[in-house]
Amino acid sequence: MSHTLNTVEDLEQENIKLLEELEVSYQNLELVVEQASKEKEIAYRELQDNFEALQRSYEEISNKENLLVHLEKLSSIGQFITEIIHELKNPLTIISAHAEMALMMDPPAELQEQLRQISKQVMRLSGYLNRFRSMAYKSQEDFVLFDVNKNLIESMSTIEMIIPKGIKLQKEIFELPLMIKGDQYQINQIFLNLAKNAFDAMKTNGNLLRVSSKVVLLDWVETGGNVGKHYCLSPAKWNRLLTEHKQFVLIEFEDNGPGIDEENLDNIFQAFFTTKDRDKGTGLGLSISSDIVKRHDANLAVLSQPGIGTRFQIIFPMIDKENMYEDIILRTSTMVGM
Repeated sequence: MSHTLNTVEDLEQENIKLLEELEVSYQNLELVVEQASKEKEIAYRELQDNFEALQRSYEEISNKENLLVHLEKLSSIGQFITEIIHELKNPLTIISAHAEMALMMDPPAELQEQLRQISKQVMRLSGYLNRFRSMAYKSQEDFVLFDVNKNLIESMSTIEMIIPKGIKLQKEIFELPLMIKGDQYQINQIFLNLAKNAFDAMKTNGNLLRVSSKVVLLDWVETGGNVGKHYCLSPAKWNRLLTEHKQFVLIEFEDNGPGIDEENLDNIFQAFFTTKDRDKGTGLGLSISSDIVKRHDANLAVLSQPGIGTRFQIIFPMIDKENMYEDIILRTSTMVGM
């Protein structure tokens, strides 16, 4: 009888042990299933991220291909403009030469004045043609050390030719040369693009474009709010630029137009992004400008408030190897926020 009881007790203990092992196995199975679910979710997220990255890469490649097509068209148009200007300047040169020769023949005073007017107007037209030629697209880069202030002043002459009626141009140019390294033609393209964008923005609201050049120190650039938080450089490249340089040339184009909505500022430097009507703009001006700025190891930022206006800021590393401007920089750096 006791042998039978021992056997039953043994069976009960064995059953309890099996149940405990089964419970442990079930719990382990739950952990395995839970872990598998997490791994599946992680794998799905990675797959989704890879898909989105691939999609972004495809869109970027497509945009760059389209941009290259447009740049090739611009190059062809630029060459065509250059040839037309050359053909127009030839007859102007002949007209000017004949007017000068006629003056040498000592004609009557009234005719002399008319001939002088002919020469004056020919020179004026030649000046216009030279400015238009400087606007024609050029594909080759020519990086040199130059005074960007001088280029800005020359660009203002071209911009004044296309300024819409009713809009004023206010210039605040730094008193000394501002030396940077880059391609002068491409920098002029940025100035022209920013001015044209401002004019387009002010067609329905606004009447003033303020263009200024200044010198700013690193402290001013790093101070929050002075530079727009939306810019074309990646944060890593912008931080590297601030690490490598201590003083900068700041050129600003500021309009009192309708401003730009916050949701559009993140996309403003993307190729083909535009808030204009389809027949009013291609969305390439700011994209090309930002691309030029990046190649110049500089930055292009924007500050904008709807209903108040927009300010574009071009920030170039300043070349001042002999510290020629140190005193005046310290004197004027406190005034740049005015």
